[in-house]
Order: sequence, then C-alpha cells, then structure tokens
Amino acid sequence: MKTEKTAAKVFFNSKRRYIRLVVYAVFLIALGIVMAINKRPEAMAELALTVGVIVFEIFHVRKSQKEFLSYTEQLEFCLNENARGSLLNYPAPLVITDMNGGINWYNDWFKMAVGQDELFGKNVQELVPGLDIVKFVETEEQTNVKLTIGENHYDVWGNVSRNPKIGRAASLIVIYFIDKTTEVKTAQLREDERVIESIVIIDNYDEVLKETPDTNQGALLGDIESKVNEWAALGNGIIKKYERDKFIVLFNNKEFAKIMENKFAVLDGVRSINRENKIPATLSIGIGKSGLDVAENDKYARLAIDMALGRGGDQVVIRDSANFTFFGAKTREVEKRTKVKARVVAHALRELIDHSSKVLIMGHSRSDMDCIGAAVGLFKAVTSRGKDAFIVVDRELSNAKQMIADFVANPQYEDSFISGEQSLNIFDRETLVIVVDVHRPVMVECPELLQHAKNIVLIDHHRRSEDFIENAVLTYHEPYASSTCEMITEILQYIQDNDHLTKQEAEALYAGIFMDTKGFTFKAGVRTFEAASYLRRMGVDTVNVRRLFKTNIDSYIAKAEIIRTAEVFKGNIALSYLYEECSELSVVVAQAADELLNISGIDASFVLAKSGNRVLISGRSLESVNVQVILEKLGGGGHITIAGAQLENTEIDEADRLLREAIEEVMAQ
Repeated sequence: MKTEKTAAKVFFNSKRRYIRLVVYAVFLIALGIVMAINKRPEAMAELALTVGVIVFEIFHVRKSQKEFLSYTEQLEFCLNENARGSLLNYPAPLVITDMNGGINWYNDWFKMAVGQDELFGKNVQELVPGLDIVKFVETEEQTNVKLTIGENHYDVWGNVSRNPKIGRAASLIVIYFIDKTTEVKTAQLREDERVIESIVIIDNYDEVLKETPDTNQGALLGDIESKVNEWAALGNGIIKKYERDKFIVLFNNKEFAKIMENKFAVLDGVRSINRENKIPATLSIGIGKSGLDVAENDKYARLAIDMALGRGGDQVVIRDSANFTFFGAKTREVEKRTKVKARVVAHALRELIDHSSKVLIMGHSRSDMDCIGAAVGLFKAVTSRGKDAFIVVDRELSNAKQMIADFVANPQYEDSFISGEQSLNIFDRETLVIVVDVHRPVMVECPELLQHAKNIVLIDHHRRSEDFIENAVLTYHEPYASSTCEMITEILQYIQDNDHLTKQEAEALYAGIFMDTKGFTFKAGVRTFEAASYLRRMGVDTVNVRRLFKTNIDSYIAKAEIIRTAEVFKGNIALSYLYEECSELSVVVAQAADELLNISGIDASFVLAKSGNRVLISGRSLESVNVQVILEKLGGGGHITIAGAQLENTEIDEADRLLREAIEEVMAQ
C-alpha cells in the first residue's frame, strides 16, 4: 500500500543517514589517528571537521525522525477520523496532500488517471490541470469542482483534515475524484442530437416576381430553392417546402455548428441571383434552438421569423431560451405596393374607436415631428367618429415644441395635449390606447398606461426590437414604410367618410414624412410620394412646413461645431461629440449627423451629446453601414439608415468607447 511505502521511504532515509554517519566517523577518526602518529599538523583540523560532520548528520537524522513522526500522526489522524479505513480501498482516484498541494499519499486509481509513477512529493496541481487547492483550504466544508483529465471528466471533491495536536500547517487535504465521463458523454450526445428548427421565407415574393420577366420567373424560383437546399445540405438538414414561399428546415445541434461557421452565406447567395429581376430576391430565416423539446423550438422559430420580418427581412434571427441573435440585414426594406393591409387595419381601427369610451394617443418619449404628426392624424380620425381624443406628450421634453404650440393655439386642440399623469386620471376600462412611432414598452411616453389598458393599438415603422408591445389587440407594424405619418395618411383615406384634414393637420403629417425621409431622400418609395401627394391636395404649404424645422442661432452654432470637430473612424465613419448642452439638443444632434453624410468618403455618421446624466447618440448612414444593428448593441434601435440610442449614467468618453467596440464588432461579421 502507498501508506506503507511512504512511511518506509521516510524511515529508510533516516536509517541510511545513520549508516552514513558511522562510516564518515570511522573513516575520519582513522585518518586523524594516522596523521597524529605521523605528527601531521593537519590532524587537529581533521578532527574538528569530523566533529562538525557528526553534528550535522545528527541534526538531519533528528529532523527526519520528526518528519516521520509528524507524517504518521497526520496520516493516522486522517484515516481514523475521516476516511475510517475506507480510503485505502476507495475504488476511484484519491490523493492526500499537504496544505500546499504536495502529495503524501495516493492510490493506484489516481496513478492511472494522471498516467505517471512515483508521485510522492510532487504537487497535485501540476498533475491535474485546473485544480486549485486554495478552494479546498478556504472552506471548512467539502468543496466540489469539475475537471477534465485527458478524456475523462470528474467531479473533484476536497476536504481539509485538521489535526489539533499538530496545528493547521500540518493538516492534510483529502481529494477524491468521482468519474462522470459516462454521464457527460451521454448528456453531450443528447445535446448533439437535439432538433433545431428553421423557418425560411422568401421576402416580398409577389413584388419580386412582378419585377421579373415572365420567362425568367421559373428560373428565379429554381435558383432560390437551389440555394436554400444547398444551405440545408451544409448541415445535413431535412427540408420541406410547405407554401410557395416558405420552407421548414430541421438540423441537429451538432451539425448546426457548421451552419454557424458558414455565417449564413445563403443570404448573400440568394441576393446575388440575377434573372433580370429588378428587385433583389432576399430571405428571412427564423431559427429556434435550446428549447426543452421540439414544440418549444417550434415556438422559438416562429418568434424568430416574426422578428426577422419585423426588422425588414434579408436576415437571420436565432431565438434560444435566453434571447435573440441577429445576422445579416445588409439591405433596406423593399416597399410593398399593395395597400390591402392599410385598408384592413383602417376598418379594424374604426371598429375599436366606435366601441371605446375615449381614445388616448401616445408616442415615444422626447417626441419628434413624425410622432406628433401621426398623433394629430389619428386625433382627426377619432374625433370624426364622434369620440373624445387626447394626445399624451411631455411638452417640455418634446422635440416638436413649435408644432405642438401651433396646435395648442388652435381652439379645437387647446385642451387635447395632456401629460402622462393627466392621462391616468381620465383613463377607464373602455379607453382605447393607440401607440404610434414606437413599439418598445420602455420608450413610450407613459408606460403605466400600457399596464392598465386592455385595448391597445400599435402603429409603427421602426425595425422590430427584442422588447415589443405584445398585448396589442391590433398591430400595424411595417418597417418598409418611410414614417409613421405615411402609414397614418394611408389609414385616414379609408377610415374617414367626408371629414377631410385641415391644412394644419395635413402639414403636420407632411412634416413627419419630410423629417424621417430627410426631405424625401431616404426610404422614399412610391407610396411615400402618394401619401405626400394626398396631403398636398389637402392644402399643404411646403414653405410653412419648412418653418417648423428652423432652429435658433445657438443651436445652429452648436451644429456647426459638431461638424467642425468630426473625426474619421475606420476610413468611412464620421464621429463627433457635443460636450455642452444646448436648446433643441436632440434636433441639433440629428441634423449634425445628417450633415456629416455630405462629406466625401463618409458612409455613416454618429454624433454623441451629453444631456443631463445621459448620452444621446444619433446615427445616420447611406445604407452600406447598418446603424440600427450597431446602436442596438447599445440598447437603441431604428432603421438601417437612421437610428438612435440613449445611455443612462454614462459619460461621453465611455459611450464613445462602447460605440467604437460595437462598430468594430458589426463590421467584423
């Protein structure tokens, strides 16, 4: 047994020292006598040396005896009190060390586990990678860690055996290894075979085919299906087409790793197909994984595809038990030409208005012209149905102060703009709450309203974020739209009978479209101009609309300073900062970000500004850089070409560091 071998080793070390001592003494004494007989002067020195050697050896012999007695007393205490005799026959790796990890005893199982012989005196931490005996020393109770030795997996337990007769320094650590290799490999096999579900949808199927010559439509669809099949084969997946534009693909978890390594190149492959189609073909893919069973992964996949479509398509969204992960989104949304959905939503909204006691219209905090313009348009729709309507807004923090002031001066709207607190006071169970230009619960003007309302309508055009108002009875979420005002303008044409918009109301809606499209430059599609044409017929004066966008001299100087101090990052991204607060801060930051895009070679811009204990970030791009994905990593959102974020309790330098990291992460994908 190792105990006997170790004890013998200590004992025989002492015995050998005694023999060596006797041999030295006899030799040196004999040498001294010979020298004395020959009257050699060195005799006295030799005798002194002999005495010194004898004293030195006696000291080491006694020290070895003490070590031997201490060792046997420690081991006896450990075995008697804790192991109770069973350690010697323990059928798994076991080792006993001192408090520094030096091995005092081990069994054959431990020797086989580490694959070495003669382990006495070696440090166990060098033999077992990842083992830290400090974890065992710092606690009085048994401590467990999980380690791997070679291909075997162990639960490693350690317990300190303290001998009060000797003291802490002489205590021992008993470490034993429970082999969990079979359990770990079984769990890994089960995890590898877990089913992952993918739902694949061809984006804008009808629009793509309409813009493709009849003779090429079959070839186009064949190319798309071929790309999807190649993608499925990459991970040995099973694919089934269940509608003309929809597929379901099943992978196992192990093979899905190959799909992740490929970084979903299928998106680029489908987008590059050229069959004289004027609109590029794109895919949306929703993937569900890490669910408890197939049913839960199916639920996750459907949530993921809804998210992908809500963010404009041409991307992959993976939903697991914890969160969403996004890939792709390199192109802007393709406009849908049909207005069928707008008409259906208008009729449903009209029914909800008619059956409500009153209507509260609420946008996002720090409302802008698109938000207020949309609210005004809905106010008109509600009042034309004979119902009371109120617009919930913080007038002090709004970025559309001039627009609100103009409406408050109108007797029809004088008492229609109310605070969040006032809205809670007039709320009842039959109140209809309409949320516009935002879909994140935390960003609405009065989150408490959402908690109380049973009837909520959501109308928004921003790309979908992870947190979404899920309990709406009617949702009209179209990321293809240029603005919420465009969506409301279309709804109004179906919801109203003969009560037309006033010039002021039409100008508010027009201003919202003008702002979000940057003067009909970004995301301005056919339906955008159709909505603008309708509003022009309602009497819009474009010069008067332009007046709403004027800023004071201080704001203009601040904007000029932002542009002057801009720096270039990554060769094509402009970054600039505003450290001092000014009036109309949000407007100044947004306009400065727009202006930076006019610089040659700049594809995207970000402006950071300090506002109280927050940092505002406004991002703009020319589509080649997805500012939405970048700012989502900082808790913001928006569109490919326009996005924003707010960082609470942060300084500009820290926000700048986080922004640069987000840019590098997205550009590396």
